[in-house]
Amino acid sequence: MNMNTSDLFLVPSELKLEQLSFCQNTVKSIQAWAADLSILQLGDSSQALFNALLEISELKCQETLRFDLIQAIHPTLENVLTSLEKHFFNQALISNDRNDHIIELALLLRSHFAKVYINISRRSHQQLTQQKFSLFAFNLKKNLQTARVLSSYYALQQLALLRYQQHMLYSHALPNQWLIAHQLLDTAIQQHYYLNNINQLQGTQHQLINIAQAYAQLILLEIFNTHQIRPAEIQGLYLCSFDWAKLIQVLPKETTLSRYVVDASKDHPPIYNTHQSQGFHANIFIATQPLLDHLNEVQGRKGEHLSRNEKLFLTPALHFHLHNILTNTAERVHERYEYSARIKICFGLTVAHFYLSNGKNFNETLALGDNYQFQNESQFINAMHTNSTVDISAVKTLDREAKQIYNADVLDISVNGYRIKWTGETPKNLKTGEFILVQENSQSPWRGGVIRWIKQSAEKSLELGLEILTQDIYPCAVFVKTDRHTGHYHPALLVQSTQVNEVNTSLILPSLQLLRDKQTVQLRLGEEELKVFLIKPLLITQSFMRFDFELLNDQQQPLLDGFIQKQVNEVKNHDLWEALK
Repeated sequence: MNMNTSDLFLVPSELKLEQLSFCQNTVKSIQAWAADLSILQLGDSSQALFNALLEISELKCQETLRFDLIQAIHPTLENVLTSLEKHFFNQALISNDRNDHIIELALLLRSHFAKVYINISRRSHQQLTQQKFSLFAFNLKKNLQTARVLSSYYALQQLALLRYQQHMLYSHALPNQWLIAHQLLDTAIQQHYYLNNINQLQGTQHQLINIAQAYAQLILLEIFNTHQIRPAEIQGLYLCSFDWAKLIQVLPKETTLSRYVVDASKDHPPIYNTHQSQGFHANIFIATQPLLDHLNEVQGRKGEHLSRNEKLFLTPALHFHLHNILTNTAERVHERYEYSARIKICFGLTVAHFYLSNGKNFNETLALGDNYQFQNESQFINAMHTNSTVDISAVKTLDREAKQIYNADVLDISVNGYRIKWTGETPKNLKTGEFILVQENSQSPWRGGVIRWIKQSAEKSLELGLEILTQDIYPCAVFVKTDRHTGHYHPALLVQSTQVNEVNTSLILPSLQLLRDKQTVQLRLGEEELKVFLIKPLLITQSFMRFDFELLNDQQQPLLDGFIQKQVNEVKNHDLWEALK
């Protein structure tokens, strides 16, 4: 299975076989062979199918027959690949040796699967442009044209599935993977078959009905920056992309809405439509405005106008992520600088609350007394104007693993973050969108941040992008009602940040389905209770939300200011005590 991956997609397979070794060169024979594979073990079936792919690609035959042969085993290949993917999708980011072999096999199978269709498309196109067909060869020409259209469609479909696999593993595209995808579309545009209906041509029922939509799906998976979201969201994004690809406009000419551009001669994903570098000649233009309009329309609606997959997977965190990408420029703002250091890092909002509360468990910080199950008598319940039951048992006591503080090597820094290297086992909370605390040394304060992105790096290591949100963070709690009569306390953090000499205060809350903007919650500061109004989300990830907020009663502002000042003084006193030790 060793291969030169740089040649995989661009160099066609050498046609050197007169006969397939495992069956006759007919569709009926290969179908019978594939039917017998189901009784074999997954490893045996994978090996047999891989050999079949290689032999079909090297068989001396008409391209139309090659297409029929690969189509005959297409469903079996997909079933085996799905079984292989189950072994590593949603697994640890740094895997064991056995999993590495399964991952390599799945990527090889998917790559060679795509290659067979790519070769059929390119050879069919070559024959159609270089050969002269007589009147008697009308059917041969028509069959070649059909093979070219269908093989281009299936090649792009496989390239999208390959990119999906790579995103799940947080790994890079293979050499020339993007170049061949662009070339397939470019040829289809030049020859005017990129909008041909595949289902009418083949009698199938594909959700994506033409080459432009298959290409749009591949583009969507990439521009939505999927190294910034978790595997569950990557899966949701892929499944929703069947609906969203139809809202993407792929055009050979630029319009005022062309947000992304492609140079089909470059092995590079689409780039943001701004000042291109010299030598970049855009010839494919992508508009995403209809998709943005759709996302704006469905926001806040409870299931209206949503597809089945959108209802299942379009979470507030994913919606925030997609909307952010489609409305902001994707260009890097801050330069990175080389920097060598080791930092301490811990993961999760509850763990952050624990360390910022000087090692107190959440239940202790609430100062509610011994009885947590009580009705109207308490001050905070009266303030809610309801007969509610309070329950904080939902917040589990942190175990030793959760409270673990890790060390990591810094590769470089920017104005607002770090790029770090992670080796060894990954804790379960090492995920994109996770709230983190970072400390450079024992004298420096904890700073709050978020894991922005994760990428596979060298052997058995990861690169992580950490964004620092603030140094001024203070532990508190919020009471959120689950229904009319019950509610829960949750750990929360007050955040202060300064912008142009103006101090802004915001709230970091756990990512709960119940929380949304324009909502009132009860903020608990020590033993005080204040009603606050959540104005708008500044950030929503899979593990926490950051909201701007206002006090419902302005006269309580001194309570808020006093709480923050008390926390600041405690931190200063703690630091002074540490220095005197």
